[in-house]
Amino acid sequence: MELTDLQLRRYARQLILPDIDFQGQQRLLRSRVLIVGAGGLGVPMAQYLAGAGVGYLRIADDDLIEISNLPRQIAFSEQDIGQPKASVLARKLTEANSDAVVEPKLLRFDENSATVLLQNVDLVLDATDSLRARLDIDRATFAAGLPWIMGSAVRTFGQWGAFDAPRSLGCYHCLTADSSHVEDPGCTQLGVLGPVVALVSLRQSLLALRYLLDLDVPWGRLHISDAWEGEYAEVAMNVRHDCLLCQRVDKQGDAG
Repeated sequence: MELTDLQLRRYARQLILPDIDFQGQQRLLRSRVLIVGAGGLGVPMAQYLAGAGVGYLRIADDDLIEISNLPRQIAFSEQDIGQPKASVLARKLTEANSDAVVEPKLLRFDENSATVLLQNVDLVLDATDSLRARLDIDRATFAAGLPWIMGSAVRTFGQWGAFDAPRSLGCYHCLTADSSHVEDPGCTQLGVLGPVVALVSLRQSLLALRYLLDLDVPWGRLHISDAWEGEYAEVAMNVRHDCLLCQRVDKQGDAG
């Protein structure tokens, strides 16, 4: 795939980066990513990935834009209120970069929609506000042999981390009990500050670009930030040997 003159001009500032160059840009243009959620996390990551030249983005979200979204979801305006988030975001991304193919899916990620949403993608980015959704993503991507990058932000705190396809360093289920029948309190109940969500989203975007460029990714590391106080910690995830997902007996092939 040769870069066009327009692409050479558009991506000129990143083409001179040694880790990208022409080959890296071509990789990005061939890449296919699913973003689950078009809210505070999903909006900036979609904008930056489309802007960087990721060739195909599938955006899954069944919510409509509300006025309370606007402080964090800065691609949207008052004129967009009442419209589907995924559709509006897709339109604005393609208006900004005609290279990007953006497919909105007005679906919530769950065990019923997973097969459709995961079809023909290289990477999954979690941009939800839901423990249940993250557990669903972990299960579905593990079954499909796909890596995913999680993110979470509430109040002034954020977390992010990357899980490799085989879960060689553990999975999201290793971090938390499978309480998918109970919804955890999110931003609606606890509140969140816009720049905190953006910080987490941009860290996820950088991890995604590293993966898509075939560079080293810090798999199995949980990053925790108190953005308000400027504090940051990184911890290694531990494989939980009784994990019902990544350590289940039938995966090992020695059942019975």
